[in-house]
Amino acid sequence: MDTPAETSATDSRSRTITFLLLGVVIVVGIVFAFSSSLFLPNNWYSLFKAIHVTFAVLWVGGGLVLTILALRAERSMDPNDIVNIARYAAFVGERIFAPAGLIVFAMGIAMMINTNWGWGKFWVILGLIGYASTFLTGIGVLNPLTKQINASSVENGPTAPATIALIKKTLLIVRIDVAVLLIVVLDMVTKPFA
Repeated sequence: MDTPAETSATDSRSRTITFLLLGVVIVVGIVFAFSSSLFLPNNWYSLFKAIHVTFAVLWVGGGLVLTILALRAERSMDPNDIVNIARYAAFVGERIFAPAGLIVFAMGIAMMINTNWGWGKFWVILGLIGYASTFLTGIGVLNPLTKQINASSVENGPTAPATIALIKKTLLIVRIDVAVLLIVVLDMVTKPFA
């Protein structure tokens, strides 16, 4: 059996390796982004695009994985599984997805400023509408529902029918939100009607 000191050393090593890997990814990403525009030193488009796509993958991919795990938890019929997914979703939604979404938006705006595509294109407008809808859904619907789930968990218990009903409602809205995000990704990649 591991002693607390051995567990702490292993955790510390794991954290160190994780941060080193993150540093390597950041350095490689910067080198790749600037090497693709080596002959255009004032063109920051490649760096903005690298950041935009990386955080979009984190945001949309993470949301899709949570959606898949939520579907699995609902099928298991174990209320504790659903409660755990809801807790994870609340955590990553607030601390990972919201900041990632803002970075995606900011880098998208920065890319548009560095190009001559124009703001009136269908794919740009659809992308902005999709982003706005998911941003407003997060702030106006999902955040209040998360607070209701927490209150119901305290008042009724995490596996009480009222709490589970709120969680299922929230997870359904998250599915719709992820579908919107996937449509935005398809829109950005294909640039329809350009």
